[in-house]
Amino acid sequence: MRNLFSNFLSHRQLFYGLFNQAGKNIVEMAELLSAVVETGSIEEREPLYRQINVLEETGDDITHKVYLGLDKVFFTPMNRKDIHILASAIDDVADNVHEAAGRMHLYNIEKFLPAMHPIIGYIKKSCVELQSLICSLAKIDDSDAMLASCRRVKEYEHQADLVYYHALADLFASEKDPIALIKHRDILYSLEASANKCKNVTDAIEIIVLNSL
Repeated sequence: MRNLFSNFLSHRQLFYGLFNQAGKNIVEMAELLSAVVETGSIEEREPLYRQINVLEETGDDITHKVYLGLDKVFFTPMNRKDIHILASAIDDVADNVHEAAGRMHLYNIEKFLPAMHPIIGYIKKSCVELQSLICSLAKIDDSDAMLASCRRVKEYEHQADLVYYHALADLFASEKDPIALIKHRDILYSLEASANKCKNVTDAIEIIVLNSL
């Protein structure tokens, strides 16, 4: 019985530890993405793009370890399905931030649309909230505060959507170069998708919190 309890605690630390790493990872990726659009020099952006690539691979590795843990561990600290959904949702955030940065790099953008700055700001705020929420999962003491944090992320996503649609309308109304239009449209889409994926993480967290009540 003692060994069984010890194994449970070890597995609990495994999953929550991996989730905490994943939360930290997406915050760092969002901060780097913000640094990209705040940097005027294309050359100075290069190391930022490389760091985002490295962190995306780190995120994939963390997700893979969670899935391996699910295959090997019999007693999990929360519902197995919830663990899988949460890990996948966090990984989606990393993937979409990486995609946005990749398009910025691939398209060799010199000057970013003004609307991209606030959207990335909402992504960064969302990731900070998500990191805090993820760290709170190991011991859910204040479910109301966690659910309020989830609502804030959903509001950030809503605000990002508003900026996105206005920016898209302005882009189609004012941009005469079809190639430039496609480039900026694609980047805007990836940024909006990143904000949306942050909201999906809160959907997963809300289920976990509500199941704990």
